[in-house]
Amino acid sequence: MRRRIKIVFIIGGLTLFFLLDELLIVFVLKGAFPKAFSISLFAFILGALGLLSFLLAWIVYRALRRRPTTGSEGLIGEKGRALSAIHEQGEAFVHGEIWKASSKEVIQEGEIIVVTEVDGLALHVRRLNP
Repeated sequence: MRRRIKIVFIIGGLTLFFLLDELLIVFVLKGAFPKAFSISLFAFILGALGLLSFLLAWIVYRALRRRPTTGSEGLIGEKGRALSAIHEQGEAFVHGEIWKASSKEVIQEGEIIVVTEVDGLALHVRRLNP
């Protein structure tokens, strides 16, 4: 329940922020061109900008929640294949590259593995449970 409340507050706050910014622009334009703005045009612009603000806030929220796809954070959780037997040291093929790998458990060559940690240029892996 708390998570939904946070989502509503984040999206609502971002929408309000963007909407107020756009309202300021509309009021400046109305002051500069008073005869060009009618009530219906003002309502249409306000509604369109409100919808645009909500969609932009939703896109920003989803982008912030997305899992990193680059760097060491992006490798954690990736699946790969053991190229050699891995216990203390070995090699694994993960994300299109060959990496040095280590594991606390014995992993046989050809088994599917999952990256649990990245330590420099070496990966700590575990066997993927079927």
